[in-house]
Amino acid sequence: MNYEIVIVGHGRYPDGVLSALQLLIGTTEGIKAFNLDEQTTHEKFEKQLTELLSDHERVLVFADMTGGAPHQIVSRLVLEGNRPHQYVISSAPLNLMLDLYAKSLTGFEDDTIEGELQHTLTLSKQLSEILPDRMNTNSATAPVPDMTHQDEGDGI
Repeated sequence: MNYEIVIVGHGRYPDGVLSALQLLIGTTEGIKAFNLDEQTTHEKFEKQLTELLSDHERVLVFADMTGGAPHQIVSRLVLEGNRPHQYVISSAPLNLMLDLYAKSLTGFEDDTIEGELQHTLTLSKQLSEILPDRMNTNSATAPVPDMTHQDEGDGI
């Protein structure tokens, strides 16, 4: 099944994520972004999301931060709508959104999507790191990553 992909967040964060996804994979087709910024009232933001959630049975919403206004609004709407195939993923890093968007292009199965979401979230958490990790290494002997590139590409 195909799921609508939605990004919500403060300021122009959702537009920034779209820009990054466009750079990384060349498309953002099928992704909708809702900015909660100085031109958008909470009421307008909620109305836009209400319409989208009403029009689509299957939706994955990525919220920029847990507990922020965009997250609170969309979470309330999803819970009130009581639709079993609408999910909110909060504090979602770019690698998680990229992975789930790529998977959404081939579609998710309704009976396995929750496992897919949990698996991708777990992998994403494992990719987060502090460099150097001064709590587990001696910073004087911590390895320095090789930042040289063999090609003259765009650095991605």
